[in-house]
Amino acid sequence: MMPTHRLIASLIIALGMAGAAHADMTAPVEDTGDRLAGVTVITGLEAAKLPEGRHDFYFRAGWRNTGEPIHVPVVVVRGAEEGKTLLLTAAVHGDELNGIAVLHRLFEKLDPAKLSGTVVAVPGLNQPGINANNRRFPVSAGGGSLVDLNRNFPGSDTGGGSTSGRYINALWAGLLRPNADIAVDIHTQTRGSAYPLFVFADFANATARAAAHVLGPDMIKNDPGQQGTLETSLMKEGIPAVTLEVGAPKQFQNDLIDRSVWGILNLMHAQKMLPRDAVEPPVKAIVGSNYTNIYADRGGIAVLHVGLKDKVAKGQDVATLYDAFGHAIRTYKAPHDGWVLAIATDPVREAGAMLVRILQ
Repeated sequence: MMPTHRLIASLIIALGMAGAAHADMTAPVEDTGDRLAGVTVITGLEAAKLPEGRHDFYFRAGWRNTGEPIHVPVVVVRGAEEGKTLLLTAAVHGDELNGIAVLHRLFEKLDPAKLSGTVVAVPGLNQPGINANNRRFPVSAGGGSLVDLNRNFPGSDTGGGSTSGRYINALWAGLLRPNADIAVDIHTQTRGSAYPLFVFADFANATARAAAHVLGPDMIKNDPGQQGTLETSLMKEGIPAVTLEVGAPKQFQNDLIDRSVWGILNLMHAQKMLPRDAVEPPVKAIVGSNYTNIYADRGGIAVLHVGLKDKVAKGQDVATLYDAFGHAIRTYKAPHDGWVLAIATDPVREAGAMLVRILQ
């Protein structure tokens, strides 16, 4: 005969599974009935219906080619009072780790008792990319390929939709789109290059423009957006969103991480999610509406003559390319006045690789 404590546990599990299978459609989560290390696995979320406090979930966003589910971590902090829902996403690109640290440190500072509204955070949206140590989303079908998720939102689950498209659409429909009144998508530059603290924002939307400034970045680009990005897809749905670029990939840059946490808290004050008004950021952002990339026209060893946020004049030397013997091949000059927005951090440059990006 089964021991009493095991019988009771079995009954509890069975009842829980039955409840998940016949879930109330008005419930705050679509519970799959699965648990991963004790964490509830969901396929849908209405965060504003959750009780006050912090809630951790795994969102089942798709399936690996071995049949295993792909689980994306989600953290919800539900406030004591009603208010807006702030969506925060990190690592849409799998090598953009600064954003994960930003969200982890933010959670430590949020007290639900002092919060009006809800924070929904995704600290690692591109789980397959993170696992593969790759910026892009790996797809094994057809011999294998790598997909930039941030050019394919909101994805699609119809017909023969792609693996990545289905993954994105599951997140979009079940998690991201329903849980955002305002959003910040956190990124970094790509490997071998770096940004300062930098924001893309469409100034045609007054809320996005204000958010860009209260985040306290070094630089802002007034940008109409790009088809397929998470920011632009949210904006098309009427949800103010900005992209926050936090330095360089594959590392934790503590100064930029701490500044980003400060900026998000300041945004929450501005949105009346936290007590008191927002304050003026300690850094006055440089604002531009265009930038120019200076590319290596052949392979070589690059030595930069400028750094991030430097002011440059048209015709100023910004980089020199050397061959393997140390002979200078070419010196590159600024095509216009502006400020250095991005730089190559890896000196070894192929033809077509960016050396310097200048904002104007």
